[in-house]
Amino acid sequence: MELFLKAVLIIFLIVFLGLFLFSIVIIVVHRKTGGALFVPTPRVIVQTIMEHVDFSPYHDIRELGAGDGRFMAAVEKTHGRPVTGYEVNPLAYLLCRLRLGVSGLSSRVVYRSFWEADLAGAQIVFCYLFPDIMPRLGEKLAQELDKGALVISANFPLPGWTPEGIIHSDHPVFNDPVFLYRIGAHLKRPGRR
Repeated sequence: MELFLKAVLIIFLIVFLGLFLFSIVIIVVHRKTGGALFVPTPRVIVQTIMEHVDFSPYHDIRELGAGDGRFMAAVEKTHGRPVTGYEVNPLAYLLCRLRLGVSGLSSRVVYRSFWEADLAGAQIVFCYLFPDIMPRLGEKLAQELDKGALVISANFPLPGWTPEGIIHSDHPVFNDPVFLYRIGAHLKRPGRR
C-alpha cells in the first residue's frame, strides 16, 4: 500500500509540474501571442492540403505559427520542399525542432514572431491561426507578398479576400474549410473580372 501511495504521489507531482510549466509558458508568451494557444493543425487537414496543393514547383514556403512542425514535415516529405516556419511558443518551438531533427528534414523553424518577419519573396504562406488576427494578417500579406503568391488558411478566412478555392477533408469531424488565396486575385469579387 505504501508503494502504491508513493506511485500516486509521484504521478500527481509530474502532472502538477507539467501543468505548472505549461502555465508559465503561456504567461511568458502572452504578450507576443496575444493569448493564442498552440493548437496543432489536425493531421487529416494537413493530409488534405498535401493531396490538393502541389508544393513541388515552389522554393520559398513559409508557415506562420509552426506549432509542432507537422505541416512543415508533411510538405517536405510529400513534395520534397523545405519550409521555413515561425514560432514564439517555446514548447511548440522545441517540439517542432525535435520533429524536424528526428526526421532528418532540412526545413527550419525560427524562434520569432511572424509579425516581425519579412515575408517578401515567399511563394506560399500557410497559417492555422485564430480569427481575431486575420484582418491584420491580411494587411501584412497583401503588403509583403508578390503577385501570384499562394496563401493557404486553415479554418478561418481572410476578411474581404476572395478565395481561389476552398477544400475540405472527408473526415466526419475534421472537415473545416481550407481557404486558398492567390495574391493579385484575392480582392476580386466573384463573378467580376
